[in-house]
Amino acid sequence: MASAKCTPAPSGWSTGSFVMYTAVNLTTLAAIGYTATNQASLVGHGHALPAYQVVLLASMITWGWWRFVGRPMVPYCPLEGQAIVISGSDYGFGKAFAVALYDLGATVYAGCLSEASAEKLRKQCSGGPGKMMPLVMDVTKDDDVADAAEVVKKSGLPVRALINNAGISAFGWAEMLPLRRYQRNMEVNFFGTVRLTQAFLPMIRASQGRVVNIGSIGARMPSSFGSAYLSTKSAMVSYSECVRQEVFRFGVRVITVEPGFFETELLANGSNNGSTDSGNDAEVLSAYPSYAEKMEKTAEPIRNLEKLNGGKEGLRHVTNCVIDACRSPVPLTRYTVGWDAKLIRHVLVFAPAWLIDRVQTAQG
Repeated sequence: MASAKCTPAPSGWSTGSFVMYTAVNLTTLAAIGYTATNQASLVGHGHALPAYQVVLLASMITWGWWRFVGRPMVPYCPLEGQAIVISGSDYGFGKAFAVALYDLGATVYAGCLSEASAEKLRKQCSGGPGKMMPLVMDVTKDDDVADAAEVVKKSGLPVRALINNAGISAFGWAEMLPLRRYQRNMEVNFFGTVRLTQAFLPMIRASQGRVVNIGSIGARMPSSFGSAYLSTKSAMVSYSECVRQEVFRFGVRVITVEPGFFETELLANGSNNGSTDSGNDAEVLSAYPSYAEKMEKTAEPIRNLEKLNGGKEGLRHVTNCVIDACRSPVPLTRYTVGWDAKLIRHVLVFAPAWLIDRVQTAQG
């Protein structure tokens, strides 16, 4: 199978030459920072800063330059003649990823749960720069996944990326949701990811491609009423971290995307699933607020956060991160997307547990 490695960009930069250029500049920047810091220190205090402070300052400057200036300048890899496999492409994130990557010239194998969804994608994406190849694929079925892997293998195309996106949700009190709901969510969200990754990893190793897992910022900071969903995302992220360390030696990159709340069908579907599956034990029901009451209090802030993140148009922010994960020679390990997600990652995760518990209890 052909390799999916990057080729030199039209500008004349190869990835190797750009990294070398960047390394020289960062070394120069660190040297300038060292000299300037020591001179300023000598003038103001008559002695130089301790070496560890200079190293710390230079490291912060270097990291900031690379993260926000250098890395975005690295030329993207072309996607023409390369395969990208996506699960859960019926609607929401998955469909947005499939269409965007098709528009960039990739051959997209878009896994859909129904033939109707596959046909819609087929009609929507025709005559464009890429190729749309929808597949009816249930990630909980071994045969469906094996058949999809065989189709992609027979194409002879290098697999640039596998995007594990398929997911289902259900809100509800942990004491009221039946075990089968947890099992169903885990079967799709976690074991579906494992099943697909195992099926496609030999091809991804051969092409030195990517595995992109669509997680949730809730895996970093789980919340009440979300145990059936967020536990599956935590499992997925842990799996992603383990596999990343194992396949790094092959030139394969495993990436996690952590969206906040964006306007997809997840809220409505999760609400419906939770309402259907929550038990009706009178003793348990009397101990908690009603499902409808708690669901409304949960949905209202979620809708506000969806608006904050751009509503339907906000999906492009997550899509752009997935494109970067697929095309950049130096992708991030984690992409945190959305104002709420950034606040959780950088601030709220440090809040004490007693405060979180009381806030959640006060909300009902």
